[in-house]
Amino acid sequence: MKEVDIVQTIINRFSSRDIRLTPQRISVYRYLLENRIHPTVETVYNALKVDNPSLSKTTIYNTVDTLTKAGLVKVVRTSEGEVRLDGYTHDHGHFYCRNCGEVFDFSLEGCFAPDSLNGFQMEEFDVHAIGLCGSCRKAGK
Repeated sequence: MKEVDIVQTIINRFSSRDIRLTPQRISVYRYLLENRIHPTVETVYNALKVDNPSLSKTTIYNTVDTLTKAGLVKVVRTSEGEVRLDGYTHDHGHFYCRNCGEVFDFSLEGCFAPDSLNGFQMEEFDVHAIGLCGSCRKAGK
């Protein structure tokens, strides 16, 4: 995404959910959109404090909480219980590599039809798989 596009996307998403625009919130959400690595709060904090040394972990946690409640961020828990963040909240699955710990997105197209849960009230939707990623498999780990 171009610089202007991502900033406008963030402004539009925040405005539509009545989220106050602050530099900290914008930078956290932007980081999540631009870095599809399913980072931890610690990873986000370490990346952003370089340009903003006064940024605190508490601010990151509060921002993540606000964005999660607004439906802009999804909290993803790994099989080890580690909390990861995903700025993409459309329906998709997560593959956890049990060797390197990376988290990868995968499409659910044709895999599951939420409408088959007719009569249920779905509050969360999470699909995950665990195994070895391609790199670890090739390395024989």
